[in-house]
Formats: sequence, C-alpha cells, structure tokens
Amino acid sequence: MLRRCAFRYSISMLVISYGIPKSGSTLAFELIRGILENAGHPQEVVHNSRTRGEDGGEAPKRNFLAKADREIVAGLIAKIGPGRIIAVKSHARLEREDFAWFEERQRAGELKVIASFRDPRDVALSLVDAGRKSRELHGGDRAFARIGDLDQALRRVEKRIKDFRRWAALEGTLRLNYEDVAFQPDKAIAAVEQALGLSADHDAVKRHAFDEASTQRNKGVSRRHEQELDEAQAKILRRRFRSFLRNVCERDQQRWFDICRERVLHPKAPPAGDASV
Repeated sequence: MLRRCAFRYSISMLVISYGIPKSGSTLAFELIRGILENAGHPQEVVHNSRTRGEDGGEAPKRNFLAKADREIVAGLIAKIGPGRIIAVKSHARLEREDFAWFEERQRAGELKVIASFRDPRDVALSLVDAGRKSRELHGGDRAFARIGDLDQALRRVEKRIKDFRRWAALEGTLRLNYEDVAFQPDKAIAAVEQALGLSADHDAVKRHAFDEASTQRNKGVSRRHEQELDEAQAKILRRRFRSFLRNVCERDQQRWFDICRERVLHPKAPPAGDASV
C-alpha cells in the first residue's frame, strides 16, 4: 500500500489523464494516481463510466470518464470539493466548443490535463494483440475484437491521434511519453510532481503503478516496432506517421500543438503552418 505523506494541500482539482487506447494510458494514470495518493490525496472513485472491464468482468475500481464535456467535468469539479485532487482516466474526444472552457479551468487551477502518448506504430501493434486476445476469450463482442490485422489497427490509431493532439494542445497540458512512464518512471513522476505542485515517494509510487495496480499490460516492450515490423512495413509506417513521429516523439515541437490550438479556437482564420497529423 502507498504511504501517504502527512502534508495536505488546500487546493481542489480534477486531473484528467488522457491517452489513446493501448498506448500505456492505464499505466500513466496509475502513476498519477499513485503520486496523488502518496502526496496525501486519497483517490475516491467519484465517476466510473464503465460497467465492465476489458476482460468482460467487473469494471476496475478507478475513475473513468467516457465522455468529457463541460457539463460533466464541471459537475466533477464541484463534486470533488475543496482541498482535494482527484484523477480520472479518459479516452474521450475533446469537442471544439468545449476547448476554450477547458483552458479557462486549467488557468483557474481547477483542472489539469495530462496527455500521455506512445509511438503510434507500437500502439497499433498493441491493438492487434488486444484484438486477438479479445476474440480468443470472448468471440466478437468485446471492445477490441474487430481489430483483426495491422491495417485496421493503424486506421484506428490515425483517428485517435487527432484527439490526442487536441487534448495536448490545451494551454497548460502536460504531455507524458510512454517511454518515460514505462522505462524511466522517475523522470515521468518528476514531471507530474512539477505540474501538480506535489512531492511523492518515488519508490512507493512505482510499487503502486508497476506491482499493485491492474494496468492491462500486453508486452511492455520499448519501441517494439523495431523488433516486429519488417523493413517494408517499417518504411511505410514511418511515412504514414511522419508528422507525429517528428513533432511529438522525436522533437516535442510545441509549434505543432499551437497550430492545432489556433485552428480550434479560430477555425475561420487563414491556415498557419503544417496542420497535418
């Protein structure tokens, strides 16, 4: 169990941990949850949109947000009450009409978005694994069962990248790389601590995220595409995701996110730079 620090903070905040499905988003969320618990903010389940888990059993006892509009999020902020910080996991889309409101809440300190990401080639391979596992266990009636091959997985990832870019473009959002979360967790923990203004016992947080929490891990391999894609596939996928790989995974180009932000806030304005994904 996590050892909670004695010091408590007098702020109240909702932390939305966003990630593309099968991108290591659950591990990122549990790392965040572990930091909050250890820093003296017990993580009560205040909202869980899921009625069952990936395996068809009872839904995990964690906060999960299936839809993230201003009405739902405002209600959660009010429900949390003063002096608490609660984290929720989400794969939801951030709608254009809610974007400015979410930024206002971040500026006010009532909301913090942490958007985790992973190399899209690795996400696609993980989705293929999840599809195969889902069909073996349950047939065709579970979330990933329709993902039968790599091409189907790639199309799904491409759609989700647009959602990630919008969440990550919010002014004040922290972006977390799966490679740090999974393989350099102290670096990821430090980034979350700084973003939330908290301090936690790193060893206790890592025990929670890696040993105690249920994180739905498939293989947990760094840069697995380098081992599993042949030369032709690697070339095609490098070209297919070149903008994301260049601007997010390799260089962390703030300008790429700023272009998205301007297009969301000012959709009728002339194009500004490369807005491709």
